[in-house]
Amino acid sequence: MVISAEFLGMLLLITSAAALGLSIVVDVGRVSAEKAREAMNQRQYDKKRAALAEWRQKTERKRVDVTTLQARLTEFNGRRQKALTELRALEFSKIELVHELGDQDSDGDVYWAQLAVGSNFNELDRKDIVFSRQIWEYRNVAHITAPSAEQAHGTVRTSFSQRNGLISSPVVPLALAPDPEVEATAA
Repeated sequence: MVISAEFLGMLLLITSAAALGLSIVVDVGRVSAEKAREAMNQRQYDKKRAALAEWRQKTERKRVDVTTLQARLTEFNGRRQKALTELRALEFSKIELVHELGDQDSDGDVYWAQLAVGSNFNELDRKDIVFSRQIWEYRNVAHITAPSAEQAHGTVRTSFSQRNGLISSPVVPLALAPDPEVEATAA
C-alpha cells in the first residue's frame, strides 16, 4: 500500500489539529482550574474579612460594656466607701467611754461632762496624752462624784487638762446629761 502525499498531508493536518485542540483543552482546563482556585480563595478571603469585621464589632461592644462596668464599679465603690464611713461614724457615736472620777463611796452627787480632744492634741508627745490616742476617737464622758458642781468641775480640769490636749464640756448633774442616742440621730 502506498501512502500518497495528500493522505500524509491530511493525516499531518488532522494530527496537528488534534494536538492543537488537545493543547487548547489542556490550557482551558488549566485556566478554569486557576479561576476556580481564585474564586475559592476570594470566598475564603471574603469570609475571613466578614469574620474580622464581626470580631471588631464584638470587641467594640465588649469595650463599651467594660467601660460601663468600670464606671458602675467606681460608682459602687464610692457608695460602699461612703456607707462604710457612715457606719464607722455611727459606731463611734454609739460607743461611749465613761471615766469615773471622785470617791464613788462618798454620798456626793454624780455629775456628767463630755470630754473631747483639743486643737493641739495631734502635736502632743505620746507621754503627755492621757491613756491612748485611739480611745479619744470615740465619745468620752466623765462621771464625777463630788459634793458640788464646782468641785466636780475642778476634778475634771485636774484629771483632763488642756495640757493633755483635752477639753471638757460644762459639768451638769447626771440626770440632766444629754442622751447619746438622741445626739447620734440628730447628727
